[in-house]
Amino acid sequence: MKLFQVFLDDLKHFFKKPMLILTFLGVACVPILYSGFLLKGTWDPYGKLENLPVAVVNLDKGATYQDKTMNVGKEFIDELKKNPKFNWKFVDKNEAMQGMNHNRYYAMITIPNDFSADAASLNSDHPHQANIQYESNSYYNFIAGQISENATKEMKAKLSDNVTEAYTRSVFTQFSKLSKGLQTAGKGASDLNKGAVQLNEGQSKVTTNLAKLSSGAITMHEGTEKLNDGSRKLEKGTAELQKGALALAEGTQKLANAGQQLEAGAGQTATGTETLAKGIQTSKQGADKLTDGLTTSLKGSQQLEEGLSTSQKSSKELSNGAEQVANGLQQYQTAHPELKLDPNFQKLLAASQAVSTGSKQLSDAQSQLLAGSQSLTKGQEQLLSGSKQLSQGNSQLLQGANKLQAGQQQLSDGLHQYNTKFTGVVTGSQKLVQGASQIQNGASQLNAGIGELSSGTGSFVTGTKQLADGSSKLQSGSTKLSEGSKELATKLQDAANDTSKVKADDQTIQLFSTPVSIKENDDRHIDLYGYGIAPYFVSLALFAGALVFTTVYSARSSSTQKEAAGWKLFVSKTMTFALMSSGQSIIACTILVYLLGIEVQNVALFYAYTALVSFTFMFFCQAMVTWLDQIGRFIILLVMIFQLASSAGTFPFELLPDWAKALNPWLPMTYSIRGFRDVISSGNMGDLQVQANHLFLFLVAFLVITLGYFLFKRPKGRKPSNVVLQA
Repeated sequence: MKLFQVFLDDLKHFFKKPMLILTFLGVACVPILYSGFLLKGTWDPYGKLENLPVAVVNLDKGATYQDKTMNVGKEFIDELKKNPKFNWKFVDKNEAMQGMNHNRYYAMITIPNDFSADAASLNSDHPHQANIQYESNSYYNFIAGQISENATKEMKAKLSDNVTEAYTRSVFTQFSKLSKGLQTAGKGASDLNKGAVQLNEGQSKVTTNLAKLSSGAITMHEGTEKLNDGSRKLEKGTAELQKGALALAEGTQKLANAGQQLEAGAGQTATGTETLAKGIQTSKQGADKLTDGLTTSLKGSQQLEEGLSTSQKSSKELSNGAEQVANGLQQYQTAHPELKLDPNFQKLLAASQAVSTGSKQLSDAQSQLLAGSQSLTKGQEQLLSGSKQLSQGNSQLLQGANKLQAGQQQLSDGLHQYNTKFTGVVTGSQKLVQGASQIQNGASQLNAGIGELSSGTGSFVTGTKQLADGSSKLQSGSTKLSEGSKELATKLQDAANDTSKVKADDQTIQLFSTPVSIKENDDRHIDLYGYGIAPYFVSLALFAGALVFTTVYSARSSSTQKEAAGWKLFVSKTMTFALMSSGQSIIACTILVYLLGIEVQNVALFYAYTALVSFTFMFFCQAMVTWLDQIGRFIILLVMIFQLASSAGTFPFELLPDWAKALNPWLPMTYSIRGFRDVISSGNMGDLQVQANHLFLFLVAFLVITLGYFLFKRPKGRKPSNVVLQA
């Protein structure tokens, strides 16, 4: 009992003061105050929709369908009047717009003026879908706008069913008329079959004759093709003839011109040949004189060559003698050195050397003159030989020039006669060009005509072939027509019999207009909004109750024993928090079940699970405040905010943002909400056990954290930082 002594002493201290008792009771009621008011306010938000004002504007002008007047907009208004689900306000457009602008209506439904016309356009060439204009006043209240929108969709669906039923009745009304028409059509199809048989027989004969016509047309086309080839060759030949004739005319004209020029040139040539003969005679005389002169010059050159040869020998001997004299004087000076000082001797020596040098140069020059003289002699001999040949050539040229002069005179006379006769040839070639041109034009016209004939026969062949093919297809079609008309008569008669059996009673029309119905399974359906939101609100209320209790009760020290041991303080504080948690959960469950009337799957499990959730939240708050004091309360508030966003209490888990999905498995409210859904709505006790296990692990972890503070962190004799509310 000593372990619980601090807890018992603190209880006695609290219950001695009425204000502390009231405080404890008030904190114990925080969860039910929080969850009770929230649940009561949202228990059945759809239960009083008749108080929501919704403006309805009917602008439909009606329409004519099947020779009857219809007003689908009025029928829609009648449907709304039969449905008291909302506070329908049937007003004009101006009133509706003013009410929406001044927030007197949560939504506005407008039936356009062509609503009936669009609904009656089913049998027209361009059918239109009938539309209802809906506008929710989300500025006024978003949820109310969504609710009224869903209700309007339901009314629209019912109206669509009514329109479909009207269409169906109209269709079945036409079935009797269709049956009679099919019988008449069956008789007409029988007559059509007889005519088709006759058509098929006549078409067979036409096809046979058209095949023969097509064969003959092909033979004719082949002949015209050969004729067309010949005409093209003829046109080509005449074109070449015309071209050749034109070239001949141009050539003869040029030849006539050339003959005249040649005649004129022949006259000039005759004059030139006479002048040439005279020039050649003069040239022969000059060549004879040149031969005589060259003969005399050759003799002089030969004599000069002989004189130069003798002079060259003498100058060579003189050079050798002068050289010997100069060498002798030089040797003498060498033998008598004193002579070097004798100026006269030196002059003599220099003169002898100069004579030796000059004589040597003279000898060399005479040798060169001798060689030139010899070359001159040979050149003159060659000139003399050429001059003799030139004289002989001039004699021959003179003879040829005389003969050329005689022949040139004969050529000039012949060209004159040729030009006189060639004038007639030029005239004939021009007439030939004109005739060839006329032949070419005629050939072109002939070729064009034959080409058109060939093209026409080709088209004729193609046409006859197409006609034969078409006739064959027509025969095939007439055969099918005969067979099809027979089958059509049979099928139309059968269809007339079948349509006459159709019954247009209400049951058949209902099945035709609504062939499929949807049957709902209510096993997992929640009728009231409160059941769906209760797990979220109850979890939030228990968490808020735990947070409030940490603000009025010291989490670290005892009110009666300041120096109590850490173990005793841990037990005292934990039991106090557990006591408050038990009180909160019991009060909340009792009021929810027995006063608000919430139905749960198992009352005992609901109490037990609520206590487990309350313990988990309470011990979490205790651990945070024990370790961090005011900072711990701030962290508790942050965790509550994160839990509201990530616990999937209102929106599905799949719709949460990524960061909220990541936090979801690490926060205790995630598992408390899932468990409350099991124990309140689904009754899945296996899943409830899983969620309870998760919460129990959180609970143990928070207790261990709190115990660590009292065993290792709290210093002895430390004054409490949390002040207990005094009575």
